[in-house]
Amino acid sequence: MSIHVIASNETLLASLRSIQQQNALPLDSGRLRTPDSSLLESLKPLDDAPAGTIILLDSPIRLASTAHDDLAVLDDWLRTRPQLNVLLLSEDSSKALLTRAMQAGVREVIPLPFNPAELAKTLQRWSDRARAQAEPIHAADAGNTAASHSTPTAFDSPGRLVAFMGCKGGSGTSFVAANMAHIMADEFGKNCAFVDLDLQCGDASFYLGSGANKHSLSDLTRQIDRLDMQLLASCLHAVTPRLKLLAAPHSLETAIAISPQDIEKVLSLVRSLHELVVVDLQRNLNALTLKVLDMAGVVYIVMQSQTPDVRDAQRLVNMMRDLGLHETKLRLLVNRYKSKGWVSLSEVEKAVGLKVQHVIPNAPDWVDESLHIGRPLSAVNDHNAVIDALREATGSLLKSNPPKHRNWIQRWIGQPA
Repeated sequence: MSIHVIASNETLLASLRSIQQQNALPLDSGRLRTPDSSLLESLKPLDDAPAGTIILLDSPIRLASTAHDDLAVLDDWLRTRPQLNVLLLSEDSSKALLTRAMQAGVREVIPLPFNPAELAKTLQRWSDRARAQAEPIHAADAGNTAASHSTPTAFDSPGRLVAFMGCKGGSGTSFVAANMAHIMADEFGKNCAFVDLDLQCGDASFYLGSGANKHSLSDLTRQIDRLDMQLLASCLHAVTPRLKLLAAPHSLETAIAISPQDIEKVLSLVRSLHELVVVDLQRNLNALTLKVLDMAGVVYIVMQSQTPDVRDAQRLVNMMRDLGLHETKLRLLVNRYKSKGWVSLSEVEKAVGLKVQHVIPNAPDWVDESLHIGRPLSAVNDHNAVIDALREATGSLLKSNPPKHRNWIQRWIGQPA
């Protein structure tokens, strides 16, 4: 793990050196950036920096466009170096700069003037993350697993990416996303991948196979430089012949080391091998979720028809609009709907500012067994209002009529009627 500083003046450079020395943090290099030089010149010596390297950079406000120009340079530079951790020091704390910085791949924006104690804690935190990021997976294990999988074939055009995001914890987002992915593959015959990006609380691995997957997303991102079809195949868990699962990391330590650039590279490869890619997102907006939302063709916002959900959905949708997310992507899905609940569908639409596209009824008796044993709902109970509503939503997404109902023999052999 190494730390490199690029500063715009001697005073700041000396202060940063002093903080690192006082806290026993390694300073591999400290560069002074001249007023008339481009950021790319200062970054060039770090072109081949190893994974986990921390770059502490300040973006001075000499001109109104300086910070924007620096972020444009960083955006291009980090696309081919997603393993690096850039921390930006800036006097500008506006929402516009924070959003642009996240989109460019900056890991954290630190306000200037900085608090020395807080900066020391931040550097120590990222140093700890860098060590986790640099740890490779067990090479022999990955090689043996890869050998047992056939290398998938790429499609001519990238698959469609469909993201699911809950406006509130406990809204059933993972259940809805996992079951719609299963329906796409098992009943509509689509070659589908499910990527669990709820990095801290990933439940989809259990919903789609009782958590039987051995490898996870972090096994790819920790060796992102050698990511290819064979390595990806070694980490995909086959739920059904047409549905593959890329599980969330098994530990928080490995999850926090994953960068937006890592996710972009992984999802781009997954999309090249599947017709549809379903992504279950954590519900907070950050650099990682923004990257996925930018890549997505459709974004389902999942909520319940309760007052706290309505308030959170309204806030989430407004934030997405402020961040420039195109409204045509958004589809509002009301889960666990009760016709005599506290908030009507018309009131939901008025408050959130989006039309309710799909309604999944509340039927805990049917759903609980599926959740308890870790199997898709259609495999547990194929005749209920919840699975019918999920089929309708899936058919709407795919612009195709739901498949004909199957008898038990056809469900058992996995063939559509």
